[in-house]
Amino acid sequence: MNRETGSAKGGIFCDHNAGGPADPEVLACFLEVERSCPGNPASVHAAGRRARHVLEDARARIAAAFGVAAVDVVFTSGGTEAANLAVTGLGDRENPVVLAPIEHPAVWEPAQLRGTETWGVRADGTTIVAEPASRAGLLCLMHAQSELGTLQPVAEAASLSHRLAVPLFVDAAQTLGRIALAPVVASGAIVALSPHKAGGLRGHGVLLGHGLRGLLRPLLRGGGQEHGLRPGTQSPALAAANALAIERALATTTERAERMTAARRAFLDALRGTDAEHRVLTPFANSVPNTVMLHFPRVDGRNLLPALDLSGVQASHGSACSSGAPTPPRVLFAIGLGESEARACVRFSVAASDREEVLREAGAIVGDVVARLQKKN
Repeated sequence: MNRETGSAKGGIFCDHNAGGPADPEVLACFLEVERSCPGNPASVHAAGRRARHVLEDARARIAAAFGVAAVDVVFTSGGTEAANLAVTGLGDRENPVVLAPIEHPAVWEPAQLRGTETWGVRADGTTIVAEPASRAGLLCLMHAQSELGTLQPVAEAASLSHRLAVPLFVDAAQTLGRIALAPVVASGAIVALSPHKAGGLRGHGVLLGHGLRGLLRPLLRGGGQEHGLRPGTQSPALAAANALAIERALATTTERAERMTAARRAFLDALRGTDAEHRVLTPFANSVPNTVMLHFPRVDGRNLLPALDLSGVQASHGSACSSGAPTPPRVLFAIGLGESEARACVRFSVAASDREEVLREAGAIVGDVVARLQKKN
């Protein structure tokens, strides 16, 4: 194990909001099922029936963990597909999707194809949930903003959803194992999960919610899998492994949150001990416990990220799905930053497995690199 403890090799990994290492027990589960269950779960022979049993057992376990019916758990290829499926297939498509510009591209972009009405955003990155100006087809609100880490007013959105009799979709990709999810599902929202951000495996997502099967229209065509809602050959191994990851994340959310909070604090304490000028943009009183977005004046993040990588710290501007884009995350403009300020921002996100001493080392490295770059300007 390198000093990054369970992270990407070659440095200290501070980009867990983009994904992280699999829990060893989850990986072992995947390998066992993949070896012992090679059949297609849609096949009627013995191998297919074994695969089907494993798949449906995983579905039932996830359903039980969230208190929903098994038919209301849909497996997808990841959080992005789950979000696209929800935004495309929920609600009245003749009416617009209501959401804020801080949503993940997997929600924002398909919503544009339906037409949108936009909520405002406060300076801390919180969406201002308000009555839409016209009839809405769907409400969308992420549980936690992926770049700032700001928790969103899901309870307010759920209340509005019930009052308008319009579905609410919640992207919870950043909160599994970090913030309690039971209240979100209990609110009646349709929820997307991305297990690989909580010790699960990539290439697999979950969409779930009370009554989902009766609300959702398929995005893809060509098969009857997932009750006709998501065609394509299912992976019993991924389903079983990520069911385990979800169960473990839900059972240890409080402990994980405490460890992530301590790791983040250690990182920031070390950074404050350097000469680096910085500003914290994440509202710690209302955020996921593992995330901090920092603004470093007089430094272009496009130069800072490679410099940090060469010095042994791996971080990002924001969402991995858009990190290669030439512009900073939309949320930074939504909270009032200008172009040059937004380009001087970097997101750091930690894991529950990160040791505090490793994060203190990361904070010191970041501070030294930033201070050096700031002195040049």
